[in-house]
Amino acid sequence: MADIDTLPHPVPERLRRYMGAIMDADAHEYTPVNMWEEQFGSVVRPFVDAHLDSKMPIRAHVDADDAPIDADQVWNTKFAKAPGAFDFDRRLEVMDYTGVRRQLIFPGSVGLYGASFFFRAEGFPDMYRGITGDRKAYALQMIRAHNDFALRVARASDRLRMVAVALAPDVDSLIAEVKRLMDGGVRAVWLPSAALPGGVSPAHPDLHPLWDMLQAADAPVLAHVGADFEFLTTAKWRDAPAFVGWKAGEEFQMDPWTLSTLHLPVQNFLATMVLGGVFEAFPNLRFGACEVTAQWVGPLAQNLDFWHANSRKFSLGNMEGALPIRLQPSDYIRRNTRFSIFDIEPVDTYIEQFAMPELYCYASDYPHPEGGRAPMADVSGKLAKFDESITRKVFVENGSWLLPD
Repeated sequence: MADIDTLPHPVPERLRRYMGAIMDADAHEYTPVNMWEEQFGSVVRPFVDAHLDSKMPIRAHVDADDAPIDADQVWNTKFAKAPGAFDFDRRLEVMDYTGVRRQLIFPGSVGLYGASFFFRAEGFPDMYRGITGDRKAYALQMIRAHNDFALRVARASDRLRMVAVALAPDVDSLIAEVKRLMDGGVRAVWLPSAALPGGVSPAHPDLHPLWDMLQAADAPVLAHVGADFEFLTTAKWRDAPAFVGWKAGEEFQMDPWTLSTLHLPVQNFLATMVLGGVFEAFPNLRFGACEVTAQWVGPLAQNLDFWHANSRKFSLGNMEGALPIRLQPSDYIRRNTRFSIFDIEPVDTYIEQFAMPELYCYASDYPHPEGGRAPMADVSGKLAKFDESITRKVFVENGSWLLPD
């Protein structure tokens, strides 16, 4: 093997001034199935057996996280064979090598598949058919196993921002689990966007203690692809005081949630938070959407501003105020939200069209193949037409808001 000094530099020249300061807004742990019990405990054994019968890449046997940390392996090797895929001492070495200061690390094995299983456990009996009994309860055990693992890694280094899964059947359980995570050192949580958090709308006052806790901890609430099943099988998203008192048309309700919600779960979740006054009540709450593209954000901001400007047309005459917000919806999106981008996205076009460069964050999706083989070069190349300050925003400043000191 060639000496590491003779191999290509892992970071493109235009970004080397930011070495050690780059923020990575989306990455994953990726533990192969044969290492699950060692990583997460004996409780996952039935999950191991279920996945050994699958055709998913994660079932491939990997003896050790020992691939060389060089430019070829870091950018071209994917899944569990990538260096630092599941050994987080080595992940720190990979981050050093690629100039990354901090990284949001989402679940990629037990936590991810546990969250997906939670939403399918009852309606899809052929999924993991060997797991019997209370299948949803077992899915929650898998989520807790991941969260316990996230706590252990988070305590090891503040640079590794492990993302825990915040999924519970009721508000009290949800708040208790997030409090356990915050008290233990986790500083980021994933609330699956297709689920009513704790069974209520994100804008419901019952969740105010949750938003207050996350705001106080400077911990972002995050959306992510991977557990979006059953979106819009319930209309309880609009069951909040902010959405009471609106006209009903012949074809649909005319409350702002119904009028402004698009067809994607993260858009729905964010629209509910913005129009429901969550960011008005909690002005320092941080929201991030990762690996769901960012092409929809500018149009969503325009759409919400439109309905906000015309909201009184649809409100009942005795309503004193149309919505519990003082700013335009787009102002909350600028202030309180950030979005990771894929290497293939035309982020330059987004910036030119919507003039919101403060929203977009570099992300590697490491070690998933969706991240591409040259994400730093691909994203920074699209930004070359702008002033250098835009590159700094996307690679350093915007991500720093999701990964604060």
